[in-house]
Amino acid sequence: MLLIPALLLTFPASGEAAYPKAEPEENIVMFRFVPGDDMFYTPWEGNDGELERLYTLVEQYRTEIASGKMPVYVDGYSPTKQLSFVRANRVKSELILQKGLSEDNFITKNYAAPYSDPAGTVHKDIVVVTMRIPAEPEPKPAPQPSVQEPKPVVLEEEAPQEVESPFAIAEPEPMPAPAPVSEHAGVYLRTNLLYDALLTPTIGLEWRVNDHVGIKVDGSWSHWGSTHGRVQKIWLVSPEVRWYLLDTKRFYVGLGANFGEANIYKGIASVFSSDTGYQGNIYGGGVTVGYNLALRKCLSMDFNLGLGVTHFSYDTFTVRGGYRVYQGRDLSKNFWGPTQAGVSLVWRIAGNKNK
Repeated sequence: MLLIPALLLTFPASGEAAYPKAEPEENIVMFRFVPGDDMFYTPWEGNDGELERLYTLVEQYRTEIASGKMPVYVDGYSPTKQLSFVRANRVKSELILQKGLSEDNFITKNYAAPYSDPAGTVHKDIVVVTMRIPAEPEPKPAPQPSVQEPKPVVLEEEAPQEVESPFAIAEPEPMPAPAPVSEHAGVYLRTNLLYDALLTPTIGLEWRVNDHVGIKVDGSWSHWGSTHGRVQKIWLVSPEVRWYLLDTKRFYVGLGANFGEANIYKGIASVFSSDTGYQGNIYGGGVTVGYNLALRKCLSMDFNLGLGVTHFSYDTFTVRGGYRVYQGRDLSKNFWGPTQAGVSLVWRIAGNKNK
C-alpha cells in the first residue's frame, strides 16, 4: 500500500477548482552486488555510504515505519528472480539485525531484469531500497460563498433501489506469498583429499536438509598388499550430523562417529612400529568443527577436524620367514584425541545449483 496521504477532493459550486493531491518524496538507496554473487559486501562500490544513509532514514521515520504507515520497499534486480530474492533478503537482514525492523515492515519485489534509475541510467546486479515519505498536504483555501440550490424532493416510492446483478463476479482472493527458498539445501558429493593422499580413497554424500542442518556419510576403502609383505586393508564408515551457524551458514559443528576394520603392516602402521602389524576393529565418535569455503557456484572446499574417543580391538603380529607370527591377541585400547580430519572437495549434485 503506497504511503500517499489521502486528500478528499471536494467538488464545489460553480467557479471553485478541486485541490490537487500532495505527491510523496522518494528517497532511493542503491546497493551493488558482485556479478553472480549473492553476498552483501561493504564498503564495495560505496555500499557502506548508502547503508549509513539508509540507517539515518530509518531512524528519522522509525515511528511511521513501525506503525505500518510507511513500509520500506526493497526491490532486487538480477539475472534471475531467485538471485534477486536472496540479495534482497541480505539487505533486509542488515536492517532487521542492526535497526530492529521486522519482516512486516518491508514490501519486497524481485525482478530478472536490470534497473533504470530516474535519470535513465541502467544498473545491473543491484538492490534498490525506496523510502516513500508522505508530503505535507497543501492548505485548503477558504471556501467561497455560494448560493445553495434547493434539493429535489424524492418521493419514497421513487427512491432508487440497489439491485444485485446476477452476473456479478467475486474478486479473486490474493495468492499466498511463496515460501522462502533454502539457499543451501540439496545433495552434495564429496571426497576427502587427506585420506586419498594416504592411499585410502574416500567418497561420501551430504544431504543439506535446509540452511541449518546437514547429514553426511563418508566411506573409506583401501585394499592392497600381500598377506606376508607390506599390506594396507581398511574399510571405514563415518556418519555425521551437522549444524550450520552464523549468517553465511558455512561454519558448522557436528556429532560424528567411525566404524570399520583395519589390517595394516608397515605402510601407515610404521608410525607406531616399523615391524609390527595391527589387525582389528575400530569404532568411536566425537565432536567435529569445520568450515565450508565456496569456490564456485557448485564447488566448495570443506575443512574439518573431529575430537573424541576411538576404541581399537586388535591383534598384533610380525612377519618371519614369509609367515605371520602373532605377538598379542585380543588387545584393546582407547585413544583420546583426533577422531577424523578432512580437506574435502564438495560438489552440489542436486538442489539449487545457482548458489
